[in-house]
Amino acid sequence: MVDSVLRVDGIQKSFGGLRAVNDVSFSASRGELLGLIGPNGAGKTTIFNMVSGIYRTDSGQIFFDGTDITNRHPTRIARWGIARTFQVPRTFNNMTLEENIRVALLQVNIVDAEATRQACAVLDEVGLYAKRHQNASELSGGERQLLQFVRAAVTRPRLMMLDEPFAGSSPGAIDCMVERTVALSRSGVTCLVISHDIVSLPRVCERVVVLLDGAVLTQGKLEDVREDPKVIEAYLGE
Repeated sequence: MVDSVLRVDGIQKSFGGLRAVNDVSFSASRGELLGLIGPNGAGKTTIFNMVSGIYRTDSGQIFFDGTDITNRHPTRIARWGIARTFQVPRTFNNMTLEENIRVALLQVNIVDAEATRQACAVLDEVGLYAKRHQNASELSGGERQLLQFVRAAVTRPRLMMLDEPFAGSSPGAIDCMVERTVALSRSGVTCLVISHDIVSLPRVCERVVVLLDGAVLTQGKLEDVREDPKVIEAYLGE
């Protein structure tokens, strides 16, 4: 793909006798909004974990902006400009919302009064400013999804990977994440989105990769893919 930011080339991952990811290849261009969809257990989150360095690949390669990042340390991958969220939100629960954002801003060398100003500004933009001095543990699940989303976004990533960002979120929080994801794309950030939310996903992604049993079933425009008999059978049964 021209101007490819992420290229996944034949990656595989097994856990014991289970092949969780089987020879998966796809790419995403600069500023693209790409969806990864498929039934539970299709390998979507495992792929995210391989790209972000949490899991080592058994074979295959992962390239980011032309650099081979296969099996590099997660910290190094994050510093190259790859940010992600998790299906079960990972926030610093014993820290305040403001502190959660300030920690993320350290990655881009923003500290002290400017970090406080930016943290308060972004929390205000997403409707969490009134809770800025509360610990993250006091938030609802949907609010924690929103917090980890904006915490990742403030690191100014070049690739943003969102794992079920809309799960358990209120309509207002979903609208906020959709709008900010589209804005990131328009600014040149490549976004990968895992989602079962068939209402919200078309608002974000035009193109999707469909996974089944760890392999690519098909890929293409969302409007075409969801009419594909193979995809309908994978989701609904024969």
